Amino acid sequence: MTATAAPVHHEVHEHHGPPPPPRGPRRLLYPGFLRAIWMTALFFGLGSAIVVLCRWWGGWHPIWKGEMIVLVGALVAAPIGFLAGIGSFDYWTRYAVGAPTVPEDHSGHGAYSWRDYFRVNTDHKVIGMQYLTTTIFFFLAGGLLALLVRSELAKPGMQFFNNQTYNGLFSVHASLMIFLFVIPAFAGLANFVVPLMLGAPDMAFPRLNALSFWLLPIAGIMMLSSFLVPGGAFAAGWTGYAPLSVHQPMGTIFFNMGVQWAGASSIMTALNFLVTIITMRAPGMTFWRMPLLVWANFTTSLLVVIATPFIAGSQFFVMFDRVMHTSFFETAGGGYPLGYQHIFWFYSHPAVYIMMLPGFGIASEVISVMSRKPIFGYRLMALSLMAILVLGFSVWAHHMFVSGMAPWLRVPMMITTLLIAVPTGVKVFSWLATMWEGKILFATPMLWAVGFVSMFVIGGLSGIYLGAVPIDIHVSDTYFVVAHIHYVLFGGSLFTIFAGIYYWFPKMTGRMYNEKLGKLHFWLTFIGFNATFFPMHLIGTEGMPRRVSDYDPQFAHWNMFISIASFFLGASTIVFLYNMVVSMRRGPIAVGNPWRALTLEWQVSSPPPVFNFDEIPQVVGGPYEYGVPGARHAVLSTSERTADERVPVD
Repeated sequence: MTATAAPVHHEVHEHHGPPPPPRGPRRLLYPGFLRAIWMTALFFGLGSAIVVLCRWWGGWHPIWKGEMIVLVGALVAAPIGFLAGIGSFDYWTRYAVGAPTVPEDHSGHGAYSWRDYFRVNTDHKVIGMQYLTTTIFFFLAGGLLALLVRSELAKPGMQFFNNQTYNGLFSVHASLMIFLFVIPAFAGLANFVVPLMLGAPDMAFPRLNALSFWLLPIAGIMMLSSFLVPGGAFAAGWTGYAPLSVHQPMGTIFFNMGVQWAGASSIMTALNFLVTIITMRAPGMTFWRMPLLVWANFTTSLLVVIATPFIAGSQFFVMFDRVMHTSFFETAGGGYPLGYQHIFWFYSHPAVYIMMLPGFGIASEVISVMSRKPIFGYRLMALSLMAILVLGFSVWAHHMFVSGMAPWLRVPMMITTLLIAVPTGVKVFSWLATMWEGKILFATPMLWAVGFVSMFVIGGLSGIYLGAVPIDIHVSDTYFVVAHIHYVLFGGSLFTIFAGIYYWFPKMTGRMYNEKLGKLHFWLTFIGFNATFFPMHLIGTEGMPRRVSDYDPQFAHWNMFISIASFFLGASTIVFLYNMVVSMRRGPIAVGNPWRALTLEWQVSSPPPVFNFDEIPQVVGGPYEYGVPGARHAVLSTSERTADERVPVD
């Protein structure tokens, strides 16, 4: 099945970028941050008025109830006003009210100055960069919260925070890392790369793509601002188990709504990827000629579309129990508390694969290119992604072995949990076979990819233990679980995100990063990561519980060691930030194809043209035919010039 698109002629605006804003009072009506300020305030007022009017009409007292005002006015209406103010809805609003739509002149497409990154932009490459910079900000914020947690745990006893504040710190840390870093960071990389890999001029729905990004800062600011409300941040963990979360301070509703905004962003992006991959592939690009990163984002997007509505529902139910006094999870009213866990984990275990499958695709790209060999078992690699997609929905209750659920459900869930290791093992052995006897270039992206394979195997092995009912009963809610999830999501997801950033950095910026600093960043992170999280396996099996601010003195020495190592790990990020910022401004100019890769994104200039391709590429072969004489993935008149260009690696 191949989608063939006719050549498209784009009428680019006479002046690069959007026209200058009008002067005088009309400036207030021009889309941008100035309009967003007054529209955010206006919509907050409208939301608050709706609450007051409804409470007056229903005879409920007090008419002005702070929590309801915050929920409806600040967390629902005000973000909609902000999105309307920056111009996210302008085109659709004109269409909806029957006004003539503005002819598309592509003035809102592409980046011609730094200002273009701070407005609604329909260019998938600009949106990809917006995603990455925003997620790195929330990564730093979540990392600082983790260091505060480790500061408290450095010694037994209470040092800096009370129990509620401590619970808020690790809850917001985990929520930011999952919902505002790992998931959207992969979306950012894919946003930049996938249309280029497909030979497409952009994503299928550029305006929806732009909107999906601007939901993210709303969700992240919402979660961070929960620290400022009475009672402090949401403190029931990133899982937000009910009925505990129902009876927390006001910060809980910031989590409930933050997840809704982040989830809506994920669904929009996933739908966009699905339509783009299915309908916008270049001529000759069959499914069996797609790069594995495209396969990975195809399966991930299916997971997101199917699973994310479940976490949305779970958070709405908790919010209704809290503000509308329903009893979905309140036993006193006939509710079913375990129902929350079933609904939540029906999303959140597939979410683990949402956070892993794009990383599998990145690792496949990097390992094949850097080994100068075709991917071993390409079709099985693609099919194993589909197998993980299907099996991922059959294992959710392994998170609930000690929850009090029906005992008969334990063994089936244990079997499916162990079974899902098979397609994952296929991928690990394929990566190893790809590297076997390859001409390996251990550039920075390859170091991160190989580091990912090794760390993910450790995380996977501890997952096998946790999937076995007897062992899980023993180590449930201990630091063994903390070690497992960090080996999977830090050693797995984060390592591949860094691999992707370094690998496509020349394509994104047109400049090369500093190779020595890149390798320094890897080794500092690799050592700091293992020193921080590997000892947690030991203290977990010895019985140290997770999510506690104080602990038995017998664990004091290990916790001091872990806390020191965590600060070492945090400091390694400084090297990354310095390398990125300096290299973007003063790094050596990158050639079109520094890695001598075959996939389509490397057959155009770095950075790519505004509409990606001056001509529609013709795909004639597989994407990984390294070492095969005369093999070509695609035919472009410019590909001869870029195919063999490469910069020296220090």
